[in-house]
Amino acid sequence: MHKISLATKQDISRIVKIHKKCISETNAKFYDKKTIKNWLNLVNKENVLYQFEDSIWIIIKEDNYTVGFAQYDLKDNELYQIQIDPNYQGRGYGKELYDYIENDFRKNNKVKISLNATLNAVSFYKKLGFKEIKNISCSGIDMITMEKILEGKW
Repeated sequence: MHKISLATKQDISRIVKIHKKCISETNAKFYDKKTIKNWLNLVNKENVLYQFEDSIWIIIKEDNYTVGFAQYDLKDNELYQIQIDPNYQGRGYGKELYDYIENDFRKNNKVKISLNATLNAVSFYKKLGFKEIKNISCSGIDMITMEKILEGKW
């Protein structure tokens, strides 16, 4: 297991760096150049800091190096994002973050998790038990609304 902890304001610059790298390397395989350019402009320290007030941010570290992060909100039953540095993708970090989040939802007696998946992340979320609900566009980015019903208590 790797170390998962709540993100602090000191983590914001690394969060922004990972997010921009994911957009330009991972998302870019599924979206056109104009969408990627506009998307990159939406990701900055001020935006993340603003969102720190209204959602939970966690980071995952390997040997004290942050390799990914996630953002979610228990009040809205919403998973906003899981982002893993492209150099570390495919090694289980995203699943570890997701398991932490699902456990938090269960501990708080939540029965459903909703999310808007980027096109590249749909298969990842399907493997975790999410079902596709509908296609949407969020800030000009095509996404798929998905949800998972949490059965039973832990």
